[in-house]
Amino acid sequence: MDALTNILNTLRMSSSLYFRTDLTAPWGVEVPAKKTVARFHIVIRGQCWIQIEGEGDWKFMANGDLVIVPHGASHKLADAKSTDTRPLDDVLQEVGFSGEGPLIYGGGGAGCCLVCGEFSFDALGGHPLLENLPKKLYVSGDTTYNSKWLENAIGFIGHEAASHDPGAHAIINRLSEIILIQVIRTTLAASKDTIPFLSAFTNSRINKVLTAIHKNPSNDWSVERLGQLANMSRSSFSNRFTELVRMTPLQYVIFVRLQQACRLLIETSMPLISIAERIGYRSEAAFSQVFKKQHGVRPGEFRRNHARIAS
Repeated sequence: MDALTNILNTLRMSSSLYFRTDLTAPWGVEVPAKKTVARFHIVIRGQCWIQIEGEGDWKFMANGDLVIVPHGASHKLADAKSTDTRPLDDVLQEVGFSGEGPLIYGGGGAGCCLVCGEFSFDALGGHPLLENLPKKLYVSGDTTYNSKWLENAIGFIGHEAASHDPGAHAIINRLSEIILIQVIRTTLAASKDTIPFLSAFTNSRINKVLTAIHKNPSNDWSVERLGQLANMSRSSFSNRFTELVRMTPLQYVIFVRLQQACRLLIETSMPLISIAERIGYRSEAAFSQVFKKQHGVRPGEFRRNHARIAS
């Protein structure tokens, strides 16, 4: 399993559909900020404009275009840049939207159909993959790379959103998760700039090292051994890894170990010493010391805290 797949599995991503819209000009809504989620909008028919908080300029969207707002920032959607926007909650209350069927709103002019939803992540305190995503991920409907696959997926989402068939929402949710992964991959492939952490996956040597660490974090890794995997000198490897990942190689090893430890603490009843040995520490004391430095509490307290939250 490659490193990016391992990370995405660790994040426990899930998606949910807000609604399909039937909007007619003039219309304008403001979607409130919401932390720890990534919101998405797909234009199935018609056109609209979007402005994301902190981005300044409006972005035009038309048939097949997809935008993802990774950090839960507030944003405006409207038929035209000059149209006044209203808080989404006010619009939902005004039209009496019950959560069933399309959201119908607007002045009766040119129409726009959107599929809107969100992704949430169980990231256990954050992850650099999510933290370093751009403020928006945008894929044009006429993008050439993998366009046929993405076009078909988006078209299928639109079909399912318009239907009332059993399982429609489940299909939309699964396809949406796949689309998010594909959009992240597409963003990496298309970017000419270095994106902190994410660009490490496009560097074949560093990605090979990341995959090895995720495959076996308990290994007795050293900078020398990791540099050999990358076929680079110790210093060249360490500098390049730190530049791309924004952690030193051994800091990243610890990070991956403790991510795995958090899962084991929450999802299993394994003794602390067993978890320590599983992730590469020879004693419970050594594991506890490293864990507290990273999370501010010892492993046993972390487990108890999360047990209380779950209950």
